[in-house]
Amino acid sequence: MKRGYTVRVLCVLLICATLFVGAGWIFYHGEWWFPMIEQLRIYDENPWKKANDFDGEEQTLSSLKATSCVTYSNIKMLINAEHPLPEDYEPSLVTYNGAQMHPFMLQSYIALRDDVEEQTGVRIYVVSDYRTSEEQEQILHESADGIAAPLGCSEHEAGLALDVYAPYHDGKTFLRSDAGRLINRICGEYGFILRYPVGKEEITGISYEPWHLRYVGAPHAKMIMDCGLTYEEYIESFVPNTWYSCENYYTGRFDSKTIPMPSGWKSCEISPDNTGYYLITVTM
Repeated sequence: MKRGYTVRVLCVLLICATLFVGAGWIFYHGEWWFPMIEQLRIYDENPWKKANDFDGEEQTLSSLKATSCVTYSNIKMLINAEHPLPEDYEPSLVTYNGAQMHPFMLQSYIALRDDVEEQTGVRIYVVSDYRTSEEQEQILHESADGIAAPLGCSEHEAGLALDVYAPYHDGKTFLRSDAGRLINRICGEYGFILRYPVGKEEITGISYEPWHLRYVGAPHAKMIMDCGLTYEEYIESFVPNTWYSCENYYTGRFDSKTIPMPSGWKSCEISPDNTGYYLITVTM
């Protein structure tokens, strides 16, 4: 009787230990379960609403670019196989700890890195930053899986993307790290998007890359991430030559040299979107 009881207890303990070890093993392999959870998330609706019912003055694109409260850059460019970089594109770059990136990205990257380290105790690093066309061509030729972007179609060539890693965890194993999973959740708050999200390969043309961060700036990055959109989907959601509003922002894609600016705007950011339009974002 006593022996039978002992055997049952040992069996229960063995099962519990097996379940505990198995759960820990599964949790460690974040590259398995984290993408599935992301695909099950309920995302927000696109918050931008059409807003052409306002009085404003028309300004030319050239006059806006000459205004002190207007910032002109290339950070909103859509870059993919259908929209390669212009042949005369010259990236703006700064160097930080050996990594080259667009100057607008620098403080946002530092803030994201520091926040992740504060929350997880893990410091992230840059493994791939700006690439010359020669470097991209070499990567393309050496790519065994064929997922590298074609020459002229990589965001790295624009200086607008960073591949990051945590110690002992890079590539898809980046999701085994608390830092990797957190970055995938909060990068939008710092102006970055997960450029190649899970389940969107048919749209982006690139498989899931949880380590690849693309800078697009505020407020767009957070909206893209909150809505679970690719950058392609987000850009295409704006009807050309139409203003949209959300909170204290107006935005729109315009191809005209004359822009009907809303009254009372305080600052403005203009960037070509690489599809023939300019993405204009106004802060009221």
